[in-house]
Amino acid sequence: MRVFQYILIALILTSGMLHSQSISRVVPDTGRQSMTFPITVYGLGTEFTLSPYFVINFDSLGVGTNNVLIVNDTTLTGNIFIDGKASYGFHRCIVADEFSNIYTKDSAFFVYLGVPPPPVLLLPFDNATNVLQTPYLLWDSNGYVTSFRIQVSMDSLFGSMTYDTVVANTPLTIRPGVLSLNTKYFWRVNATNSLGTSPWSTVFRFRVRTTGITNLSEGIPEKFILHQNYPNPFNPVTKFRFELARDNYVRMNVYDVSGKLCAEIVNGRLKAGIYEALWNAEKFASGIYFYTIETEGFREVKKAVLLK
Repeated sequence: MRVFQYILIALILTSGMLHSQSISRVVPDTGRQSMTFPITVYGLGTEFTLSPYFVINFDSLGVGTNNVLIVNDTTLTGNIFIDGKASYGFHRCIVADEFSNIYTKDSAFFVYLGVPPPPVLLLPFDNATNVLQTPYLLWDSNGYVTSFRIQVSMDSLFGSMTYDTVVANTPLTIRPGVLSLNTKYFWRVNATNSLGTSPWSTVFRFRVRTTGITNLSEGIPEKFILHQNYPNPFNPVTKFRFELARDNYVRMNVYDVSGKLCAEIVNGRLKAGIYEALWNAEKFASGIYFYTIETEGFREVKKAVLLK
């Protein structure tokens, strides 16, 4: 019985030694989003020199540290970095050593709201080509932002605007009739919250495809039809009209006389109806071209003449 008591006391003491350290404070104990600065973590015990290294973390994505150094038994230093989208409010400090000992302090550090960082553009990719006339613009989200401003221009310096709007959140699809076919555009975004407005994002570029498609009627035609393009001959823009008797996956392409693909007019599923597609052949030479349409159970080829 006495041997058992000795063993139990030894286990308790050993357990206490492994966790005898605790965090008393973090100095400074506050910071704003988008900041980086030195911090010091103080402990109540004297164990910090027993481990060759430590890591300091906080219970928030976007708040972390690097360059952690052991000053003495009770003191650690490091650099804290607070992301521009880090969680607002109190955060627990979590210190771990090489031996998997964990020391924590609740509400050790408070993150204040800061002016938002510049948004990061995602889609369309920079220098994207063959983009729809109604592009889907996507940038990174930020839960602390109240609004985003989006500018689209044919001028890389944004001296004149094609599109300038404010939205509450990402993403944005530009409405029909704003962008022109076969045209290069530049776009950027900034973010605003109650403290101010971020700098503009980096500028992305994209080029709108050379073709556009319009649904002329949602009435259901009696059969599949590919009409002759008009005008024909044309210079440099022509229109292709086709009718779909039922919902279908449609492929429409333009080829030159050698069989080389010149333009992809349609490649996707469309509802039954009457459609008109626009092709701008400005960059192509005069000559004969063939346009084809393929659906489930229907295929047809017609000839178009480009005359410059």
